[in-house]
This record gives sequence, C-alpha cells and structure tokens, in this order.
Amino acid sequence: MDQVDPLISSIYHWMDVSGVLLMGIIGGTMARQLGYDIVGFFFIAMLSALGGGMLRDVLINQGTVAAMSQPEYLILAFTGALIARFTYFKGRAWEFLQSHGDALVSALWASTGASKAIQYGLPVLPTIMMGVFTATGGGMIRDVVTGREPSVFGGNQPTVIPAVACAVITLLGNATGYLALAMIVGPVVSFAMFLFGYYGNWRISTDSDFAPVNTTVNATASQVAHLARKAEDKSRAVARELEPTRVRSWRHRQMEKALQRRIEAEIRKGKRPAEAMSDADDFLTEFTSQFPAIDAEMLAAAGASAPETTDDEGLFDGIGVDLTGDSYDDEGAEPDPAETEAMNADMLDIILSDDALTDELIERLSARYKQKDA
Repeated sequence: MDQVDPLISSIYHWMDVSGVLLMGIIGGTMARQLGYDIVGFFFIAMLSALGGGMLRDVLINQGTVAAMSQPEYLILAFTGALIARFTYFKGRAWEFLQSHGDALVSALWASTGASKAIQYGLPVLPTIMMGVFTATGGGMIRDVVTGREPSVFGGNQPTVIPAVACAVITLLGNATGYLALAMIVGPVVSFAMFLFGYYGNWRISTDSDFAPVNTTVNATASQVAHLARKAEDKSRAVARELEPTRVRSWRHRQMEKALQRRIEAEIRKGKRPAEAMSDADDFLTEFTSQFPAIDAEMLAAAGASAPETTDDEGLFDGIGVDLTGDSYDDEGAEPDPAETEAMNADMLDIILSDDALTDELIERLSARYKQKDA
C-alpha cells in the first residue's frame, strides 16, 4: 500500500498477521467443539483465518492471492489450529475470545480490505464490499462448511454494519488525503459499534412481517372499497327515487300479503302474535331499504330464471368480416350495472306475482339477514 505511511503499513501488517493467528485459534476451537480430527482443525482454522482475504484477492484479481504468496499467513493459521488442538477454551473465556476477538479482527480487516481495493482503483461500492468480504468472508465460509447458518445473517450482534462503517471511513480518509488516520479511526469506530451492540444488546431487526409497501397498498385498497360501497349505496338511493311510485306500491302490497301469510304460519307454530308481527315489520323495513341489494343469484334461487342463451348458433355464424376491429368488444365485457339492476327488478316482479315464489323468497331473505346479523 504505497499511499500509506510506511510505519502505519508496518503496524497494519503485524495486526493483520496477528488477526490470522487469532482467527486460526477461533476456527480450531470450533473444530474441537464439533469433534473433528487434526485435519479438520487445520481446514477450519485456515478457512476462518484466510477465507475472507482469499475471497477478496480472487475478486480483485490482481496478482497472486496474498495467503499463497506470503507463507507466514498459512503458517500462522496452522499455528492457531495447533494451539486450539492442545489448549481448550470454553465457558466465559471462550465466549469472550470468540466475540471480542472476531470483532477486533473484523474491524482491522475491514480497513485493510478497503485500503487494498483503493490501491487497485476499485469504485466506491466494490471497495466497501471488499472491506466487508475481508472482515466477514472467513466466518461465513467456516459456518457454511460446518453446517451452520452464517452468523452475519441475523440474530447476532451486528458485524457487517461495523465493517461497512470502517470501510466508509477508510474511503473518506482516502478522498480527503488522510488515509493513514482513517485506517486507525475506522477500526476503532467499528470495534466501538461492536461493543455497543454486545453490551447494549443491539440487534438488527429480523421481523419477517415488516412490509410497509403491502401495508400501504392494503390500506389504500380498503379506502377504495369503502368509497365504492358509499357510491353503490348512493346509486341505489337514486334508483329508488327514480322508480315509479305505482310499481313500488305494488311490490310493497305484495310483500305485505306474503308477510301476513308468514305471520299466520308463525302463530300456528306457537309464536306470540305480537312478536311475529314485530319481526314481520322489521323484515319489511329491511326489504324496502335494501331491495337493490337483492342479487340475481338470490332471485334465481327463489324460482325466477335469468334469460337463457340459445345453442342454435350455426357453424358459420361466428365467421364474418371485421373492418373496424371491434368484433370482440362485447365478449368478456363487464355488464352494465343499470341493466343488471333492471333485470333484477323484472325478476322480482315475476316472483311477487306468485304467492309460492314470494313466500320462498322471504324465507331465503330471512335466512340471509339472520346470517348477516350473526
């Protein structure tokens, strides 16, 4: 790193190799916990200590991977494995070593990874990613190889965010001409963020239900549906006002006759006359106010059938010349609401003309209103 003061470069080199030794010990200790033999110790220690740097160097693709061209890296990684093989760490000592050691090394490596990317002229975002890969890549590879979920993916103290902060500080230092200072401040800030997360129990949210876009869309859809219902109620009120008074009076009389028959039937079943009449009055009021809401399905179920389409269409009836391009405009089109309501009114008139059909309609409507009230 030619842009860095030789003293700072030397300090970081020794910190870098010290981090390799420490991560080798951590990786070897994990191999001990998993019951691996000495081969497993070496492999897990090597992946933990060198995986992030090797991933960075392969992606930068400038020269030989540092871990291969400088033998001290492999020697220190294997030394860490041997230390872990002959010395165990467990309990609070292991928890402290793993968490704080991993965070300290990650802070240093985020800065060295970003500075190496700067040296080779990478853009801003790739430079940050090189810092993150250097800091966390070895741990991710180690976790995958040992069959664990990578700890950086959530549920633990943040490690990626401190690494990003360190890389950004390194970038800012390079842009302002204080790269050497940034390579000191960056790791300090990164490690301080780790300490805040560790002792302050800071966690990145993992709420799987967090979806503000869906929440906004659902709320908007509910508002639109509410406005549509209000418009529909208004149109029904207008339709009732435009309907001829004579027709409405006739329907009312027919329903009164049918309800009188229903009252007599209820009294014969043992219901009190006053209660039967009260229920009938309530139903008549509901029917009068909600008539437009009676749909074709209910009317058809009560005995009136909708107009049927014939199957007498000839083989060549569907063939013709279309000069305007509108021959399919009527297919699949939404029915006209006014036309549908008029058809429903005609069907209702047919039903009210027949006492049996009227009685059946009242039974079905009563059942529907009871379900709605329930």
